[in-house]
Amino acid sequence: MSALNVTFENGIALLEMAEPASRNALSDAMREELSAAVHALTGDPEVRAVVLTGSGGVFCAGGDLKKMLANHKAGVVGGAEDITPRMKHLHSWLRLLRDLPVPVICAVDGPAYGAGLGLALTGDIILASDRATFNASFCKVGAVPDANLLYSLPRMVGLQRAREMFYTGRTVDAAEAQRIGIAMEVVTPEALLPRAMEMAAMMVEASPTAFALTKSITARSLELDSEALLAMEAQAQSICLTSRYHQEALERFTQKLPPRFDFR
Repeated sequence: MSALNVTFENGIALLEMAEPASRNALSDAMREELSAAVHALTGDPEVRAVVLTGSGGVFCAGGDLKKMLANHKAGVVGGAEDITPRMKHLHSWLRLLRDLPVPVICAVDGPAYGAGLGLALTGDIILASDRATFNASFCKVGAVPDANLLYSLPRMVGLQRAREMFYTGRTVDAAEAQRIGIAMEVVTPEALLPRAMEMAAMMVEASPTAFALTKSITARSLELDSEALLAMEAQAQSICLTSRYHQEALERFTQKLPPRFDFR
């Protein structure tokens, strides 16, 4: 049985974590299959959008705590020399997923806990079902936030709110997640994946060049000063305004035709 189901449809790659019995925890198998899938997506010109979701009413419960406990009891945890390579492996494919030059939509149904929250926050857009819950639960097991959360969560909700989630390990429901900026939309569980696929299908029609440049620049917008961003803006716009996509969009506008990209 595969831990991850991967399907392709009209330029959209759907990644569905498929181990609901373990709450789609990041087991060794799940990590390896996510890594393989993300590496396969990287640089594939046929992929124009990605949807990542869970199964069985669970997005991802984070680390495989049962395996961690078994390793402790078996005395095979080792020291930092054993843990650091595992973290670097996680970071290697998580970074690729975060930086894909195409829209990444995370559809969260049920819990997104610990590293599962970090995985959800790799998305450009996060959709949530009304039963979704979010928890940076690391403090409950004496660990620091990982899966890029020390970077992503403060930028999404602000430093004070991120620290509160890190320090307390409290659960944030879907309504609050939308209010504080984690989730863009909240829908019913039944509508979640159809809405994610609908959104991905619309975004497939956007300029891939303009999207990739916008994503890469905004990823650095909180770190660079205004002058640096103005320089990047000018360079990026010189690429976009000389593209065939831009010319065709202008032609459609002057001919009073509907735009190719129309997000709703």
